[in-house]
Amino acid sequence: MAHQLFAIVSGNKYDITGLISNLSWSSNVDTLGEELSFDYAKNDYLTIDNGDFIVLYNDKVLHHYVVVESTEADRNTVSYECYDYAWWLNKSKTVIQFSKVSVSTAIEKLCDKFDIMHNIVPIPTLISKIYKDNTVSDIILDLLEQAAQETGNKYYMEMVDKELTIRKQTDLLINPTIQLADNIAAFSLTDFISNPSHKSSIDELRNNVIVVSNKEDSTSVYAEASDNANINKYGLLTETVTVDEKDESQARQIAKTTLADLNKINHEISLELLGHDDIKAGRLIDINEPITNIVGRFLIKSANHTVSNGIHKVSIELGVR
Repeated sequence: MAHQLFAIVSGNKYDITGLISNLSWSSNVDTLGEELSFDYAKNDYLTIDNGDFIVLYNDKVLHHYVVVESTEADRNTVSYECYDYAWWLNKSKTVIQFSKVSVSTAIEKLCDKFDIMHNIVPIPTLISKIYKDNTVSDIILDLLEQAAQETGNKYYMEMVDKELTIRKQTDLLINPTIQLADNIAAFSLTDFISNPSHKSSIDELRNNVIVVSNKEDSTSVYAEASDNANINKYGLLTETVTVDEKDESQARQIAKTTLADLNKINHEISLELLGHDDIKAGRLIDINEPITNIVGRFLIKSANHTVSNGIHKVSIELGVR
C-alpha cells in the first residue's frame, strides 16, 4: 500500500493525497512527539488552516497530527508543519505535587489532569516532589529519569496515535522486513544499507560518578561509583548527580546506573534504508555492517522518513543503548 494523507476540517475527512508533495515525517528520542511536513497545492477543493488535523495512513492509521504552522511558499503552494498530539504536552505548563506515589501513578495522574489517554507500564519507583511552572512533557521526562537512575531500566514515551504510551526500551526491538512481490521471499531491510557513517569519541565518557545532596548548604556525598580500569586508561573523568535525600542503597544504585550509562565510548552512526513504518526513534535494531564497524544492537535516536515519487526511504541515527 502507498501512504495516504487525509485532512480533517470542521469534522469532515478529506483525502488530499493527490494534492501533496515532499511528504516527510520524523521522530527523535530527545523530543516528545513526531513532526510531519508536506507541500499542498492550492485549490478550490479544500483549504487547510492551522489547528486542523492531518491523518497519515498506510493500510491503517499510522498517526494523527495537528497543523501548527503554514507557509505560503508561492502563489500555487502552501507548506505545512504538523505535530502529533504530544504538541499539547510540550506547550502546556502546570503545577502539581506528588507524595510517595509510583512514577507510573504520577504520570497517570498528570495525564488525567489534561484528559490525555494513556498506556503506561508499571514503574514502581516512588516519587515525592513538587513541580512548578514545568511543561507536562518535562515533568514526565524527569519522572522517567528518576526511575531510570534508581532501577537501571530505561523507558521510552511517545504518542501511539492519540494515546501517550510509555514502555521499557528493551521491549521495543524491531526487525523491519519487506516483501516486494507475492512470489518473492521477504527480506530484512538491514541487509541493504546505504551511506553508512560511524564516528566514535570519548568526549562524553565519565568513569567516576558522585551522588550528592541537592541542598545548597550541604556537601554530603551519598555514594560514589568508579571504573578503575577506565580511569587508568583515560584518566579521571567525574560526573556529579544531585538528588533529594536518599537512603544509602538508593544512592548506591543511582551511582551504579549512572556510571553504566556514561562509562562508555560514544558512537555517532548514521545510515539510510528503504522506508518502513516500524522504524521510529526509541526502537532497538540489530545492524551488521562490518565495513564501517556498525555491528550490534543499537538505539534508533532519530528517524527521518521521506516519500517522493512513490519511493519511501528513511535516514536514521543510531546510538549505543
